[in-house]
Amino acid sequence: MHKGNTSLIFILFLIAMVSIGWGVAFLSLAVLLEKMEPMQVLAARWSITALVFLILMAAGKIRFRLRGKNALFLILAGLFEPCAYSILEAYGIKLTSASTSAIFVASIPSMTLVLGILLFRSRADLKLVVSIAITFAGVVIATFLSPALSLGGTKAGMMCMGLGVVAASMYSLSSRKASEDFDAGTVTAVMAFEGAIFFNIIAFAQGHRGDTFLLPFSDWTLAGHMLFLSVFCAFGSYFCYNRLLRDVEPALATNIAGSLSTIIGVVCGILFMGDIWGWYTVVGLCITLIGVWLSTSRIKEDKQSLDNSEGM
Repeated sequence: MHKGNTSLIFILFLIAMVSIGWGVAFLSLAVLLEKMEPMQVLAARWSITALVFLILMAAGKIRFRLRGKNALFLILAGLFEPCAYSILEAYGIKLTSASTSAIFVASIPSMTLVLGILLFRSRADLKLVVSIAITFAGVVIATFLSPALSLGGTKAGMMCMGLGVVAASMYSLSSRKASEDFDAGTVTAVMAFEGAIFFNIIAFAQGHRGDTFLLPFSDWTLAGHMLFLSVFCAFGSYFCYNRLLRDVEPALATNIAGSLSTIIGVVCGILFMGDIWGWYTVVGLCITLIGVWLSTSRIKEDKQSLDNSEGM
């Protein structure tokens, strides 16, 4: 953890906001994708988020600066997420199966840990490794024992998902490094601006013009889902996650927030989308929760250790 007076309760609040936003986001995406192309959704979503930041900056509520020794990592964070990851995930899911993509996504904390050790000299202890392994095992059990299991997919799809895992991991690590010089508002704003420019260029090249922004506001339902993705998720959840990374190691933050959002997503899918579930789902999610509990206890230990060292 970085030195500071961040309370454990505030850290848990950040985790909750991230998990809810990411976990429920797929419901809004599913509704919007029935009427819009993927690049249209991404372009509109991040453009609205960028607009929110511009309004807040004009009102003096958020300070924005790009000067600092870790400015490169600030730019890289936005390039890895949403730019690279969103594209790789979209094509990866399209060219593989839901089961295959779920396994890849569940491996993001492990990849974050490995890349953090190799590139950023991050540390790893037994509790962190075990908690990541347990949460991954929970997802595998819920996936492999499901009667809807399908591990098909093309090599191109597998490559996209693999590169997507790397991109997601590098985003967390880059954001963590950028947080040494920049606050969460600046990191998230750069993500929004890069995403808005990147996805609008692609949408324009695909022949989409004003419909990208008119279509999601053609009725109240679409507008509500688009605003949820743009304001609560892209703005709020990513802001909270970038703030979380200032105090929590990337592998730990990814494991907790990613696992909880998976659990919320699965429950929402069962309740609102009619997804298949059974004892394997319950067992898998319970095992995942055990891994989350271990990761959370590790945060508590780090916090107590930091408070004790500052009190000396």
